[in-house]
Amino acid sequence: MEYQLQIKPFEQKDGMKYIILHLTDIQLHTIKMKESSIGKKISESLETGHPNRIYSMLPHETAMDKKLVILNMIKNDLTLLKTIQDYERNGYKVLIEIPKVGLPIIPGKDTVEFLQSVNGRRIIRGLEKHGEIN
Repeated sequence: MEYQLQIKPFEQKDGMKYIILHLTDIQLHTIKMKESSIGKKISESLETGHPNRIYSMLPHETAMDKKLVILNMIKNDLTLLKTIQDYERNGYKVLIEIPKVGLPIIPGKDTVEFLQSVNGRRIIRGLEKHGEIN
């Protein structure tokens, strides 16, 4: 049987157990972070019951459809697919929830600190000068 990931609204079915993975935000960083396995981080989060953060490069087509970008990131993580399949074999349906208003994109702490630094302010002035930001 071929495994299939789908984007569709949630429809609860009686007798089905669910695991819901809540995506909360995307943070932009100026420092290079070590990329983490989405599947490994989600497995840790499910085992401990605590939230977790995933570090990953966003592809350039992110400005298009964020749901499709997230779906592609998930499809490319074999550990996550194996984790989802294991939970589904044990009678759980794994759902990934994206807020209806979309995922907010916010600066990470390191980005805020950089923008407040001398070099960061210099870059911002240059962008304003060339009309690239308002």
